Formats: sequence, structure tokens, C-alpha cells
Amino acid sequence: MSTAAGKLFVVGVGPGDPDLISVKAARVLSAAGHVFVPLSKKGRPSAARAVIGPYLRQQCEVEELEVPMARDRAAQQHCRDGFERIAAVVRGGTDAVLVSPGDPATYSIAWPIVALFKACAPEIVCEIIPGITAHAAAAARAAITLAQGDETLSIVSAYDEEQRIERLLADSDTVVFLKTYLERPRIISLLKKHGLVDQAVYVQRSGLAGEAVISDVSSLPEQPEYLSLIIVRKRDG
Repeated sequence: MSTAAGKLFVVGVGPGDPDLISVKAARVLSAAGHVFVPLSKKGRPSAARAVIGPYLRQQCEVEELEVPMARDRAAQQHCRDGFERIAAVVRGGTDAVLVSPGDPATYSIAWPIVALFKACAPEIVCEIIPGITAHAAAAARAAITLAQGDETLSIVSAYDEEQRIERLLADSDTVVFLKTYLERPRIISLLKKHGLVDQAVYVQRSGLAGEAVISDVSSLPEQPEYLSLIIVRKRDG
């Protein structure tokens, strides 16, 4: 007699502050027996693991998955390995949690594994629990609005091509640049080119130790911070 499969919960845990986890996410985590935490780079401390720590019961088993942000063949294999490890647990009849920093649907490191479940294991029930996004948390810490009324908000990867970034800067009332870690000089150069540098705010480690909200993006710390973004607000507010 076959064992009934468990359920997979994909839980958004917000931008890094443990207080910014939803009630539902906290409830699912506190009941979890098996939790998987994706890592973008081997050896880098997992901010998500620190966030979920206060919510896990002592008997919970936590596994880390290496899921690089790149999408080359090696990264795809890491995603496949992660999928197979999670699927083995769920198919054995145990519910599992896949943690997603921020929100699972927004530039999520966990989403490639979710996509594999959708394509290769559609029989497994997958419930996605949203999380507070980094840009929502950063705007709150900077006390600025992202969009009001008929305004347009664009959420952009700082790795995007220059021509498309320039079009979005021209057409949007607010542009949020995520993934600014290594691309910060290029983004600031583009802002200066289009006369927008004075309308930009840089936020790093929102809600965490080392948090900084800097309105003069021409004088940022020399050492880039991995957990950082830039908000360009073209209207007052």
C-alpha cells in the first residue's frame, strides 16, 4: 500500500527582519518537521535561516540547498538536486517547507525549484505563502511612497541591459533597482546621465544590524552590501 504524499509549503520570509514574517508563515514554520533553505552561494551565511530560527521547533530538521543565482548548467543541476531532495521527503508522506527570502514570486532564489515541481511533480500539492518584499520594507524604512494614484512603479534587476533600464527610467514614476550589489556603479552612472541622482535613495540591510538609508547616492560606502537596493522616486513623496 503506497504512502500518501505530503504537501510542500513555499514560504516567503520577508527581507530579513524576523518580525516581518506573516502570521501564516510563522504558523507553518512552527509546525514544520522538515525545512529546506536555499543558499545563493556556498559558504555565505544564510540570512533566511537566521530569520526562521525563532519559529522552528527543536525537532525540526533543516537542510540547506545550494541554488546559485546564475542559470548555467551547473546551477540547473543544483536546482534539480534540490528538487529531488525535497520531493523524496514529500513523497515519503511528510510535509516540507521550502523557504524563500523575500517573496516567492519576486526574484526568488527558490522559484526555479518550484518550477520543477510544477513541471515534474504536478501531483504534489504546493501552497505558496507570500512574503514582504525587500522594496516594500526599504520604502517603509526610508519613509517614502512607491506609487500613488495613476503612477507607474517598475521593479528592475540592476543586471538588466542599459537600453531597457533607460526606457524604464523615462516611463516610470518610481524605479526600484534590486540586486545592486555589484552593479551599483553602473546604476549610479545611469542616474547621473539622466539627472536623477538627487531623486535616488539607497537602502541596505533594511531592519537588520548595519542598516543604512542614504539619500546622497554619490557618497555611498566603498564596500558594496549584498542586501541593498536603490529607489528612484521622480515625484515628491
